[in-house]
Amino acid sequence: MSQPWIKFYPRDWRGDQALRVVSLAARGLWMEMLCIMHEASPRGHLLIGASAVTDDALARSVGARIEEVQAMLVELHDAGVFDRSRNGVILSRRMIADEKRANEGRKAKLEALGKIEGKGRPS
Repeated sequence: MSQPWIKFYPRDWRGDQALRVVSLAARGLWMEMLCIMHEASPRGHLLIGASAVTDDALARSVGARIEEVQAMLVELHDAGVFDRSRNGVILSRRMIADEKRANEGRKAKLEALGKIEGKGRPS
């Protein structure tokens, strides 16, 4: 389900110690990456379509040199800001967890309304 907005909690952003130790440029790159991950399927994975975003594609999309982006990715990774999947795709732990909670909440609401197959309407 596509959402035109992204959950953003300034207190969490400013309180994330991993983000606090990286450069301002790296934090800006991370925000750009979060925007891409928000539009990805599955949400929270750095994908465009079904393909992992390469360093070169990321550099072009943010208007930076590939060397700058690669250095910032190392900085973000070394600080523990993101994880990688088994096949190397960059992941946002927070966005994946938020998406899981949202899906569980939607499912619970539909079940409560009796709209899940095999469930009757509550009496």
